[in-house]
Amino acid sequence: MVRTLNTLLQLLWPLDSTATVTHNISLVTSYKNTRYLFSYKEPDIQTLIKRTKYQADEQAAQQLAKHLDTFLDTLREDYVIIPMPVSYKRWRERGYNHIELICKHSKYATKIRSDILKKTHHTKQQTQVSKIERTQQQRGTFSCNKSQCQILPSLVILLDDVTTTGATMDAARSVILPHLPTHAKLICLSIAH
Repeated sequence: MVRTLNTLLQLLWPLDSTATVTHNISLVTSYKNTRYLFSYKEPDIQTLIKRTKYQADEQAAQQLAKHLDTFLDTLREDYVIIPMPVSYKRWRERGYNHIELICKHSKYATKIRSDILKKTHHTKQQTQVSKIERTQQQRGTFSCNKSQCQILPSLVILLDDVTTTGATMDAARSVILPHLPTHAKLICLSIAH
């Protein structure tokens, strides 16, 4: 069954190893207080994200990590990256967190902190619900390790793959922001919007 599913996914989202996505770091834009690197309408980015998310494709994750690194190279202050967590049920279904998979391939992998934010309640995938339901179902689904928040550096990056309505990022931001040290700044970052 898994082999059949992987074959189907490869047919739907083939990875063209010759495809290159160029990115000008000065073009990082924002949507609802979340910075994003690419438009999700770019077919190559869409393919890389889907292959990472649904197939744990290491090559796709490596390419996304390179784009993430381009942004991270510009930072001049100490920071940590908090990958958007998935629920335990979602992790059991897939066997991995696709954001952590991308981060693992970053040259800044040592700055990853997966112990700060947890998704404590399982929700339907955002793509399967309406815009109104997206906001409602994300409320109260995250928790943060308050004691660990207090020892974070001056810059905290909350990372997700895609921001569509901003509901997931808003819910995660609202949980972590009150517990950050007063000197810390939070940057919400998505690979695409």
